Amino acid sequence: MTEPVLKCTNCGSEHERRSLICPECGNPGITSLYKYLSFNQHSLSLIINKEVWFPKAIDVNDPFEFKFMLSSMELHGMAINEASLQDARKDAMQLGVFCLSEINDNILMWSHYASNHTGFCIEFERTKENDLKPESCVPVIYPADDSVPVIDNENLETNSTFAKIATTKSKLWSYEKEWRIISREIGGRTYPLPGGITSVIFGCRMDEHNRNTIRKIIKTDIKYYEAIEDDNQYKFKIKSLSST
Repeated sequence: MTEPVLKCTNCGSEHERRSLICPECGNPGITSLYKYLSFNQHSLSLIINKEVWFPKAIDVNDPFEFKFMLSSMELHGMAINEASLQDARKDAMQLGVFCLSEINDNILMWSHYASNHTGFCIEFERTKENDLKPESCVPVIYPADDSVPVIDNENLETNSTFAKIATTKSKLWSYEKEWRIISREIGGRTYPLPGGITSVIFGCRMDEHNRNTIRKIIKTDIKYYEAIEDDNQYKFKIKSLSST
């Protein structure tokens, strides 16, 4: 169960998906991540106050969050109490988690997270200076066999082990191509924007009044797009609104 890789479009080599550039040829990797949003006071607050909401892991929509198993129920010859493991998971589930996607055209995500296509999607830029850098924001792992992480007891308390537990999900969620920032504090609070906003994509059912509201709030010179239905396939095309 390893972190997802990315195949370089230039030289064909594979590298960690979180890398900003290909280590072989310097070609850009994934430089943008997206947040699907409903049009409401919370999403407007995001662009007005330049803050994002980190819900507690226990409050997101997957009941299997942070689930793991140990390779043995003994450590240094002492039995490990199952109840203490469950308590540790419950404590971890209080941490904040901010979820993004590397794609902006998924029909299901527009339906689930953007109020049946009446909302919008924000594009954040990844740089080595902001909180979307490889050290802070990582892609989710979707095991092919749908197994929960099995943790070596000796490594239970390491940062890499925690990251593995916090970013492994069922392959049923793989269509989301999710990335995560996990806070080190209790969730249910806001944090500054993790990166600069470079564009906004309007849902295919978003009305013009709400689109104009977002334009008036943002004011700065960013790009605007809209999701439109493809004529020949069950998919979206992301169309530039260059006249705005």
